[in-house]
Parts: sequence; C-alpha cells; structure tokens
Amino acid sequence: MKNLPFDIKKTGQIVVFIGIQASGKTTFFREWLAPHGYVHINLDTLNTRPRESQSIWECYLHGLSFVVDNTNPEKTDRERYIPEAKAHGYEVIGIFFQSSLKECITRNDNRERKVPVKAIPCTQNKLQLPEYAEGFDKLFFVRIKDNEFEITDWRE
Repeated sequence: MKNLPFDIKKTGQIVVFIGIQASGKTTFFREWLAPHGYVHINLDTLNTRPRESQSIWECYLHGLSFVVDNTNPEKTDRERYIPEAKAHGYEVIGIFFQSSLKECITRNDNRERKVPVKAIPCTQNKLQLPEYAEGFDKLFFVRIKDNEFEITDWRE
C-alpha cells in the first residue's frame, strides 16, 4: 500500500479533491485511498446532488471516511462539504491536484470516459486555490511526475 502523508482513518475523515478534469483525481483515489477503505463519492457516477447527499449522509451515519472526487474548483463548491463534515466531527483534508491544461487535455484524449474538451479550460478558469481558512485541517499538493503521484505539503 502507498504511504500517505496523513493518518489513514476508516472513520471520521473526509478528503476533498480539488482539480481540473483529467488531473488524476480518480486514479489517485483508486491507487492511494480505495485500498484503505475510503468510500468514493463522485458526481460522475452518482449523477445528481441528491444521490451525492444521500451517499454522504450514509457515510456520516456509519462513521465512514470518504473522498469527494469532484473538481470542486471554487470555495463555494467546497463549502457544500466542509461545514457539514465539521458538524459531524470529521477531520477535513484537502488535496489540490496540480496539472497543466495541456497535460489534462492529453490525458482526457486517452481515457475512456472523456469530458468535452472545452470543459477543462472552463474549470481551470474558475479554479481557486484552497485555504486553511475554509476549514481544512490539512492540505496537500499532488502532481503526476514520471507517471507517479507525488504528494507534498501545502504552502500558503
């Protein structure tokens, strides 16, 4: 299993992904967090906000740790999750996926479930760096280097 720079908790932890499409979020989840039992919450598979909310509520009900694997480019997107997680006593971890527009478009071209190419720069234009002031307990950068994920501590 991969070594994460934060304590792995099967209960009481939410990990919020932040990054443009095709920046490696879902692959990171599969390789680094799924093996530790984290629940995968993703609008691409759940399709609607009510289904997403129901899945998150079930995690809170059973005390399960989970990952919100959406682009979450703006602070207002992340506000949907952080205050509720705090109210349930969850530790909130943010992971920002650093990637160039060109790299993401290339990765998108090579994957099975493509997003419309124009969506990627549109999301990048809305991207706001996360801040501890939003309620995060821990923040990290992730980037793909030599086809491997590299995780570093957040620098504000």
